[in-house]
Amino acid sequence: MPGDDLRITDGTAAGAWIESGLGGEFGAVTLQVPKGYEAYARVFHPASNAEGSPVSWAEVADALGSTAHREMQWHALVGSPDPDNFTGSRWTGGGDPSHGEMDLPVLDALCEILAGHTADPANCFFGLCTIEGWEDQFTAEELRQPLLELLGDREHIVLTGPLSAVDQIVEDTSKPSPSRFIFTAYKGEGPPPDPEPSDLIWRRAPNLIWPADHSWLVASEVDFDSTLVGGSATLIGAVIESPELEAWRVEPTDSLAADADQVNLVAETTPDRAEP
Repeated sequence: MPGDDLRITDGTAAGAWIESGLGGEFGAVTLQVPKGYEAYARVFHPASNAEGSPVSWAEVADALGSTAHREMQWHALVGSPDPDNFTGSRWTGGGDPSHGEMDLPVLDALCEILAGHTADPANCFFGLCTIEGWEDQFTAEELRQPLLELLGDREHIVLTGPLSAVDQIVEDTSKPSPSRFIFTAYKGEGPPPDPEPSDLIWRRAPNLIWPADHSWLVASEVDFDSTLVGGSATLIGAVIESPELEAWRVEPTDSLAADADQVNLVAETTPDRAEP
């Protein structure tokens, strides 16, 4: 890590323009993506059903009698008063959306769209939030490059390369990490065989993506279960219309905070649970 087409770069220099454009009330879109873009979209990370297949938030809302809208919050959608652990969720048997990074099919579909909306897709940047343990994937020499520091005490290792190299962002889980705990369970005599090296390399999505011309920016905040995109109205229209993405147009002042969903208000008593 990184792949052949990616190299670590000075994050402060590459991303200095981002923080100067950030601001707004707690939870606001523009606390993650700079102000000044023509339009913004919120891309929802898919949930999963009992069979493990991806399902959209709109499908979950339809199944549970909730309402899909641009500021919906997962815990409110599934009837849980707990925004962190989803206690009392009515979405039983299925999985919750991922936090902090896009699922890879969503990432690849989005990048295919993004490539057509910058003058130079061969010159892009990828931010890896250190909260996710990315520092363990680099050498001490590589980590001498300054990090990109953004609001909320978020520090990012920044890679540079073509947008097409997004599939070269991988985590080598064979490397020791103080933030990673691996538990192995097995039956019979002796431990299981050592895994193949290829089984220890996992593709992962970056937390930030932007081109050198700043024509758009993608942000997956580690605490959020959706990704924000800022760019031209044409780009955002393409993102929203993509059949491979569940995305809603959002306003710069819209909120992703836990209390932002004022449509699917959680009752004091949770209704009977429904199977996905």
